[in-house]
Amino acid sequence: MLFVESLYVFLASLTGTILLIRYAHTLRLIDTPNSRSVHHVSIPRGAGISFTLAALSALLIFHAMFWMHHLPILLSIFLILTVGILDDRHDVSPRFKFFVIALATLVLWDDGMLIDAVGSYFGVEIHFGFLAIPFTFFALAGFTNAMNLIDGLDGLAGSLGILILGSFLLLGWRHHDPLLTELSTVFLAALLAFLFFNRHPAAIFMGDSGSLTLGFLISILSIQALEYLPSISVLYLGAVPILDTLIAMLRRKTHGRSATAPDRCHLHHLLLLRSGSVPRTVFTMLLLQMPFTAIGLLLPKNIDQTLPLLFFLVMFWVGYRWVLWMIRSEGIDCYPHA
Repeated sequence: MLFVESLYVFLASLTGTILLIRYAHTLRLIDTPNSRSVHHVSIPRGAGISFTLAALSALLIFHAMFWMHHLPILLSIFLILTVGILDDRHDVSPRFKFFVIALATLVLWDDGMLIDAVGSYFGVEIHFGFLAIPFTFFALAGFTNAMNLIDGLDGLAGSLGILILGSFLLLGWRHHDPLLTELSTVFLAALLAFLFFNRHPAAIFMGDSGSLTLGFLISILSIQALEYLPSISVLYLGAVPILDTLIAMLRRKTHGRSATAPDRCHLHHLLLLRSGSVPRTVFTMLLLQMPFTAIGLLLPKNIDQTLPLLFFLVMFWVGYRWVLWMIRSEGIDCYPHA
């Protein structure tokens, strides 16, 4: 059954992506290059539509009870997909995106998906109490945005998504967790089909419909994974997108820019400048993520998380200093035509 389900998702995602490429102009799903773009010609976008619908339809066909048990989760994913489609077509405001993520967070709350504690640090257990809902929104919005920001090179967000989802699938198999297993399986198969058309040079981009949905999905799986892993593991399982976002925000603020101002100095931009090859840069980003993934999966559930947190902060500072050194040494203009 698992093979048949995965094959269905793969073929449905493949077919949907082909149709999107063919009718992208009609649907007004076109990415026009700007001063921050790596590509130089207009490319279809919005493949998140095809791979998300392929994954969700498989759950409906092969696991109807999954829909009944987790309808709030699937509804919240659909909400994020919808705002992503609107953004791919009309470039909606960040405020509206955050509003929809907040609404999706409330929907998740109905299914018990809430972060009410983050474990022990310096021997002190941290619980959020009535702040659990805003903290959950902060976490969901933060990682959803991180996956959106990392989607800057052909195959990068999709490849990282496959690696991260693979870690959740392994965790789900190990603990016989149907939520982790089913959601990871269907989206893995859907992303694999998408990558056939997104490898360099890309025939289509996932767009915000893909990156926002993928980021939100990983956030949901991260909350579920807290049943089996310490909360610090979540930072490690999504380390590269998280570190890239934190470094970019700190760099912008220390240079008098808005923390959300777009630019061309993300980790993948700088690595691309150094390597000169998109596939090599994507491979390097995956290599960076792999040891973090291993650490995240191997950390015991009930440890004091002070040392893993301090190590993560050291990695953040090392990455930040490297980014600043690259910008200075190469004389990079992070805000062309700003």
